[in-house]
Amino acid sequence: MGGGRKTKHGAEVAPIFRARREESSRGEDGREEDSDSAASDTSRTAAAAPLTKADLRHLLQEIKTNMAAEFSRHLTPITESLNDLTRRTTAIEDQLDRTSMQAQTNETAISALQDQVRLLEEAQEDLNNRSRRNNIRIRGVPETVGIDMLAPTLRELFCSLLPEASPAELLLDRAHRALKAPLPNATQPRDIIIRMHYFHIKEALMRAARDNPLQIEGHQVCFYQDLAPSTLRKRRELRPLTLELARRHIRYTWGHPFKLQVRQNNRVHTLYHISEATAFAERLGLPAIDLTTEQPDRRPAGRLSPRGPTLHPTRAPPPSSPHPQPAT
Repeated sequence: MGGGRKTKHGAEVAPIFRARREESSRGEDGREEDSDSAASDTSRTAAAAPLTKADLRHLLQEIKTNMAAEFSRHLTPITESLNDLTRRTTAIEDQLDRTSMQAQTNETAISALQDQVRLLEEAQEDLNNRSRRNNIRIRGVPETVGIDMLAPTLRELFCSLLPEASPAELLLDRAHRALKAPLPNATQPRDIIIRMHYFHIKEALMRAARDNPLQIEGHQVCFYQDLAPSTLRKRRELRPLTLELARRHIRYTWGHPFKLQVRQNNRVHTLYHISEATAFAERLGLPAIDLTTEQPDRRPAGRLSPRGPTLHPTRAPPPSSPHPQPAT
C-alpha cells in the first residue's frame, strides 16, 4: 500500500495503526512527564511547608544529645585529672596540718627542754662552785717555786697573813699549779690552786690578803676565789659593765648562784642573766654597754661565797708593802 510505513521487520504499517501508536506513545510520555511533575511538586510543597514545634523540639534534642556526647568525650579526662589533683591537694593539706600541729608541739617541748637544760646548767654550775668553796686561786707566785716547795712556801705565806692561826688550822688538802704547760719566756706565772681543809680559815685568808698586799721575789701575789669556768666566762662577758661601775665608783657584789647586785639610792638592783645587761644599765643610769667586745681573761673576777655575796676587790694593792716577805 502506498504511503505506508515499514516496521523494524520490514512490514509496512497502515496509517490508522500508525496514528494509534503515536497516540499511545504520546500518552506514555505524558504519564512519565506527569509523574516527574508530581514528584517535583511534592518536593517543592515539602520544602515550602513551615516546621512545626515538634520538628524543632526533635532537632533541638538531637543537637543537645550530640553536644552532650561530644562534651562528655572531651571533658572526661579533664574531670579525672581534676579529681586526682583534688585528692592530692587534700592529702597535702592534711599532711601540712599534721606537720604544723607537730611543729607547735615540738616547739613547746623544745622550749620546755631548753628551760630544763638551763636549770640543769645552773644547778651544775652551782654544785661546781660549791665543790670549790674551800679553794683559793693564788696568782703571782713565780715559776721558780717548784712543786716540792709549794706547800712550805704557802704555809709560811699563810702564817704571815694569819699569825694567830695554829699550824693545825692552816691545814692544806692539796696545792698544785694550773693544769696547763708553762709558756716559754712567759711574764705571768701559772696560777696556784689550793684547797684549805677548813672553810673559815680559807675565808680569813681571803680577807687578810685583801687588806695586806703580798710579794714573793718581787712578784705581787693576789688571792682569788676559785670559780667554775662557766662562772668565769659569764663574768668576763660582763666585764665592760663592771669596769663602768668601777669607773663611777659604784660598788657591786657577785651573788651565788650567778648574779650581779648593785645597791643604789637604797635600792638593790640585781642582774641574773647577761641578756638583761642593757636594761640593768638603764636602771642604774649608765650609758649603753657594749658586751659584744671580747674581753681578755686576765684574772678570775671577784669572790664567791656560799654564805652570800661578797665585795668585788676593785682596789688594786700598792706596789710595795712593809709586811715581811716569806722565805722561798
